[in-house]
Amino acid sequence: MNARAIDVLAGRAVPPPWAHLPLALLRSAGVFYGLGQATRVQAYRHGLVKTYRAACPVISVGNIVSGGTGKTPMVLWLAERLQKAGRRVAVVSRGYRQAAAAPVTVVADLDGLRLRPPAAADEACLVGARLPGVAVLTGRERRRLIDHAVQGFGCDTVLMDDGFQHLTVARDLDLCLLDAARPFGNGAVLPGGILRESPRALRRADLAVLTRADTPRHVELAADALHRVAPSLPVVVTRHAPRDLLRLADPDTLPLAGLGETRTLGFSGIARPDSFRRLLERERVRLAGWFVFPDHHEFTAGDFLAMEEEAKAVCAECLVCTEKDAVKIDPTWSPLPIYVLRMELVIDQGEDLLLDHLRRVIGDGLS
Repeated sequence: MNARAIDVLAGRAVPPPWAHLPLALLRSAGVFYGLGQATRVQAYRHGLVKTYRAACPVISVGNIVSGGTGKTPMVLWLAERLQKAGRRVAVVSRGYRQAAAAPVTVVADLDGLRLRPPAAADEACLVGARLPGVAVLTGRERRRLIDHAVQGFGCDTVLMDDGFQHLTVARDLDLCLLDAARPFGNGAVLPGGILRESPRALRRADLAVLTRADTPRHVELAADALHRVAPSLPVVVTRHAPRDLLRLADPDTLPLAGLGETRTLGFSGIARPDSFRRLLERERVRLAGWFVFPDHHEFTAGDFLAMEEEAKAVCAECLVCTEKDAVKIDPTWSPLPIYVLRMELVIDQGEDLLLDHLRRVIGDGLS
């Protein structure tokens, strides 16, 4: 007797035989998508499609899965150190879901932030707000963005955000980020999974960076999975740690324990809201309530009216959100203070290795 017959006799709910057909079809489509990506890589590798070589070093920060792997904290970490080394830095990216459609959108110039959402993308605004003196440009053609950064702002180092699949631009250092808990997602390529290309694509990276490596077991399993597909690829291990609290529209910051026993209403419009909630709970923020919005949500005054009502119901005295949310919020929308939890990248293993790779690209001066 097969397993399906046993389930039927036991009265358990049994999906019909065709229930798994859509997933099977998606995975089959993913095989062809993956082959297309591999063919594209080979075309670039053999010179059938030309690449653009910038007039300055280009460092790419990317991944092989769709969705967040912590690229923005990595970009911030790199940009801060490059600035300290005396480099004039530009960050270029596609500008996901931004309203501006110009070939080159200058989100921030060397004097500060120039645009906010929805005209500019969330992540680009976050980088521009956190890093005064760094040019942030978005648009479809990275080559055009890089030229503008070099010629218009005199930048001498470019960070290409989400650049691993953007093979049109040659890079001097290629970092590929993977979530330590699920480095390859479900192991299937889009649309049947979340992989943008086969894990074997990691072989063209200079360094793999494990992010959100919060437990030794995750690090061990992820490193083993990486070495099976790219045995010689060096690995850097990182995690995201809380940095401080910033009150919106106020330049002063608070230590992480600054809220004390204040009853707080948390909210977020990010891809993984549960991770933010768990982080607040670990930091002993006293969460009286919780609001979840869709990823990349465009906040309105109406959202804060709803949260104000909830805050009254649970006796919350303030609100707390992520930096990605904060760049889309007008603090006048809320009668309650809004606090922003700022994060930073912490490198647990391989910092010297990463710095050595950076020195090969830009020379000495890094610390």
